[in-house]
Amino acid sequence: MSESMPTAVTVEHEFAAAPGPVWVALSDPVTTRECLPGCTALEPADGRDLPAGSLAHLLAADDATRDARTVTPGERYDAAVGAAVAGVGVDIDVDVAVTERDYPDMAIEGDIGGDAVDAAMDATLTLEEREAGCVVTWRAEADVEGRLATYGRRAVESTVARVASDFFEAVEERLAARDGPENERAVKDPDWG
Repeated sequence: MSESMPTAVTVEHEFAAAPGPVWVALSDPVTTRECLPGCTALEPADGRDLPAGSLAHLLAADDATRDARTVTPGERYDAAVGAAVAGVGVDIDVDVAVTERDYPDMAIEGDIGGDAVDAAMDATLTLEEREAGCVVTWRAEADVEGRLATYGRRAVESTVARVASDFFEAVEERLAARDGPENERAVKDPDWG
């Protein structure tokens, strides 16, 4: 077994959207699956199906519908994600558990595995309301082992930060699009996207 390499990443992202819709979007595993770069799968570990529908539809839904689709503490998810670290493609499998979700704070812990990595990860997300929108701060720490650790802390941390930043940008684009014509269609037709 190789030595463990501790990593730590903090990413802040300013959202123009109000905190409520941002909180729902970041709590929605469907939006996460669709917006997380390189994510090829994200499913509940218990095998249940995630409710379908667009983020626009979810935001227009009643509280019970939103609660049924957003994460709750104790839930576990299995994910598959691909990324390029130091120019080398790496596929990882993640078993993640939601340990806290109490507005404005969320926390997860996960076991990360694959051909190139073995890691234990803890992450927190905090949402802070601002005059125009909100700021999300995401912090993650992991002890990384395996081939991925040989690429060095800097390469691993910069890749994780880039993926997190790209994720937040994709979520922001989704939220901005909810005021467009596709949102109106999604809200009127619950079977649409």
